[in-house]
Amino acid sequence: MRILIVLVPGFSHLSLGAILEPLHRLSALDPQTTLRVEVGSVAERQVPSTTGLNVTCELSFSDSLQALKGPDRARALFLCCGLRSPYKSQDNIQKLLRLAHRAGTEILGTGCAAWKMADAGLLQNGAGTVHWTTLPAFAERHHNISARDALFVTSNDVTSTPGEAATLDMVIAFIQRHVGDDLTQQLCAQLMISFPRLGNTDQPREQTGFLRDAPPKLRQILDLMSNHLEDPLLVRDITARVGLSMRQTERLFAAHLDHPPKAYYRKLRLQHGRLLIEHTSMSILEISLATGFSNRRIFSKYYRHEFGFPPSHTRRAP
Repeated sequence: MRILIVLVPGFSHLSLGAILEPLHRLSALDPQTTLRVEVGSVAERQVPSTTGLNVTCELSFSDSLQALKGPDRARALFLCCGLRSPYKSQDNIQKLLRLAHRAGTEILGTGCAAWKMADAGLLQNGAGTVHWTTLPAFAERHHNISARDALFVTSNDVTSTPGEAATLDMVIAFIQRHVGDDLTQQLCAQLMISFPRLGNTDQPREQTGFLRDAPPKLRQILDLMSNHLEDPLLVRDITARVGLSMRQTERLFAAHLDHPPKAYYRKLRLQHGRLLIEHTSMSILEISLATGFSNRRIFSKYYRHEFGFPPSHTRRAP
């Protein structure tokens, strides 16, 4: 089986290793599993990672395109991105993805790859995932795509993952589809993986560690807040839904989050607004409404108080 890994400038070394290492170990583990793994580029042969270190690819961009043509074409394409990719690479990425899709090549992408897949039309009326920090912006831009909070998602014969450690889970699932359970279990033992995580597992978040031992009622409240950013609920209605009084809720927030419930809820909405400013072309007014503020002036007032600068400053930042 011929497998093509294409690096996008700003790719993650962690994601690349999570693709290469299992495939290499699989070939060593079972000589009957014949893999031909090639690494190509969407730009120059030397591709800088997010750390600034360069990887020299064996295939140029034109070679990568050629590897997706003919009877000996690659049967799987891994598009290895970081959380962002340079604008000048966009056209080449689109050309690569569309060619692979037309050829019937299995496509798997890491990092911001789902953004590129969506722009190429590969996720139309399907589903995808990106890193949790940009997931709300992805959902806002692509209304016809189900934005999943997941380690990896397969839809329309295309698989996306936010990258980093989740890449390994995606690759193990890819290998399992092609070689079966027994060999996959042997591979996991070689890689010292107790068990691969399922694709529909929620992505870990910053607050996960802090809330691991938090009461279930507090987690229920935070879930309700996170699911109602555009149409915020009254805090007293949220507390009623989970069966707590306002006083009990305030004590929970003071003990675990060091914020009053109302202020914490507003903070979540402002963080969501910042992501929309950074990752969409929506106007500040549209973003104000999409985060539950009645007008731009009120949104801007709280935004400045939260971040120390106005929304327009965020949009000008590179």
